[in-house]
Amino acid sequence: MLRILITNDDGYTSPGLYALYEAVKDLGEVMVFSTELPRSAVAHTISFNRPLRVYHTKFRGYEIYVTDGTPVDVVHLAVSLLGFKPTLVLSGVNVGENLSLQHVFYSGTLAAAIEAALLGIPAIAFSADVKTFQDLEHPELRRVVARVARTLAEHVDKHGFPPGVDVLSVNIPSPDRFRGCAKIAWASRTRWVSVYEERLDTRGRPYYWLEPKPVDPKPGSDVYTVVVEGCVAVTPLSIDMNVHSCRCDELRRSVEKMFSHRASSP
Repeated sequence: MLRILITNDDGYTSPGLYALYEAVKDLGEVMVFSTELPRSAVAHTISFNRPLRVYHTKFRGYEIYVTDGTPVDVVHLAVSLLGFKPTLVLSGVNVGENLSLQHVFYSGTLAAAIEAALLGIPAIAFSADVKTFQDLEHPELRRVVARVARTLAEHVDKHGFPPGVDVLSVNIPSPDRFRGCAKIAWASRTRWVSVYEERLDTRGRPYYWLEPKPVDPKPGSDVYTVVVEGCVAVTPLSIDMNVHSCRCDELRRSVEKMFSHRASSP
């Protein structure tokens, strides 16, 4: 039987959290544990320098836990404080897509899934190409979330992850763009490049506002799959950032020479 922890980075009021719960609630023991406030783009932040509070409460009739910490904190609090040992972590559904490695590194939604993977727990992060909580209530989107989340949870329960896979990043198109398909897709390196608009404050001093400029996506990538083809993109990720196939002979020689004079000195 699955033991599923559901969390997100949009806070406990997000409909996406409960869309995941409804999709998998009968697959095993399920805990919903979220952040008190939205913590989007906090990346892999963990609370080392301040105390944390945890509340057990009800929201929309759901029994939930809430913390004033980060999505990464949630994973540790669930395991170490509450004693809930999940066999699967579901994170999301995030408001806004998390396409490309850029967003994998920035996203609080992905951070919770990655932290679970570091603890040896399979994890799936869900993001939708929508702009508001209200968009997450769209019937078509909820239908897609239910199908995708349940299918993947059942697959993990039966087969586990393929060798070398630690996390699945799932990106769902907006309802008006969805074409009824799902594909495995690799993560683009970048989603956008930085362009800054200069503005003036009330005292005439300049400040700068980031205006991301999209990068043209390549076929087969997660961006192309969602934005161009209108399909759900399922992206397998490994948290092992070591380069096991590195041809590092020149680098190795340079590293080993760094302190060679000490070894040869009397």
